[in-house]
Formats: sequence, C-alpha cells, structure tokens
Amino acid sequence: MFDFILDLVMKYTPLEAWEVDTESRLREDLKMDKSDLFLLRNELGKMLETEVSEEDMNEVVTVMDLLKLTEKYAKM
Repeated sequence: MFDFILDLVMKYTPLEAWEVDTESRLREDLKMDKSDLFLLRNELGKMLETEVSEEDMNEVVTVMDLLKLTEKYAKM
C-alpha cells in the first residue's frame, strides 16, 4: 500500500522518491500547497472509487496519515 501512496504523492511534489518516507509532512517537507492537496484528494477518491471527505483530508499531515486514510476508505 505504501508504494501506491508513494506513486500518488510523487505526482504532487518536486522531491525525489528516496526523499519521502512515512513521516514526511505533506505541506512542510513535500512542498505541497492547497491546490496540490485538492488534486491529491480527488485522485485518491477516483482510485478508491469513493469521495474522500474534505474533513478527513484536512486531518492528514504526514504520508503515514495519508496511508491510514487510504486504508480506512479501502475498507468501506
């Protein structure tokens, strides 16, 4: 599942994959802005065939948080 999330995250960060780990913060470390996070949420929803709520996405700080959110929605 981490590879899935890593591939998704890499579309929205200027960093290299080796610079990203589970503790990387989306905004601060990966340089994602509000529009990047919006696009990330939409693409994640398409891949999971559901709508990811804005409230849930607002709670995501790190790649690990995004991984947990993905697992939560995948079980729904």
